[in-house]
Amino acid sequence: MENKQVFQDIIRDYEAARPGYPDELFCDIIEYADLSASAHLLEVGAGPGQATEHFVRNNYDITALEISEKQVSFLNEKFANQDNFRSVCATFEEFPGEDASYDLIFSATAFHWINLEIGYPKAFRLLKENGVIAVFWHLASIVEPKTELLQGIRAVYRKYAPQLDDYLTDAEAEKLHQRRLSEIQTQGLFRSPVAKVYRWDDTYSTQRYLRLMNSYSDFHSIDSSARNAIMRDVSEMIDQAGGIIVIPQEVRLYMARKSTL
Repeated sequence: MENKQVFQDIIRDYEAARPGYPDELFCDIIEYADLSASAHLLEVGAGPGQATEHFVRNNYDITALEISEKQVSFLNEKFANQDNFRSVCATFEEFPGEDASYDLIFSATAFHWINLEIGYPKAFRLLKENGVIAVFWHLASIVEPKTELLQGIRAVYRKYAPQLDDYLTDAEAEKLHQRRLSEIQTQGLFRSPVAKVYRWDDTYSTQRYLRLMNSYSDFHSIDSSARNAIMRDVSEMIDQAGGIIVIPQEVRLYMARKSTL
């Protein structure tokens, strides 16, 4: 399990190397939520603002939560010229939001950090009538790799840090999908969720892939000698393959409308 506190120290690599999200996903959220131009949005765990940017660029009013002053400063600098954006240093659990004040609450590869007993019930409370929650996750980093080069990189991790070799099988990924569908229906607070899948290929240079590796906080849980050995071997492996690695990406989106209890 990644340590979310580590992200404040690797946020530049996160922004430079982590895969973003397709425009189609944001269009699907906006259409499903039927967002008006005056809609108020709350983002849980904004990170470097990869998902934030689309909504900011389209002039929606956004409050973004992050857990450290360093991350908040990064976001405020990134969106400094956007009057429709504000960032708050708070966990979702501690955030003192007003009841029924948001049209959309969204979270990009972050809602798994939230205490399950608090997460969806609090989202229900903060959403306006007919408000929508949209949570989505990248899967490429947690499901067993399929390409030959990625399998080779997995062998390098197994050699130096076998404790990091905790990929999900396809069957386990399907169980995770079903669990997320179930979680969003906690206590009947939300109507039946709509799930969507987005797939594409990303091409990485050697250096960008090394930055991607460094952006994962569990990579920093191993000692520096193991990290250096992994980076060295992976760098050589990608360079020998022409300095390019293709990563098949997959994102799963879950959307649900607030129920009337």
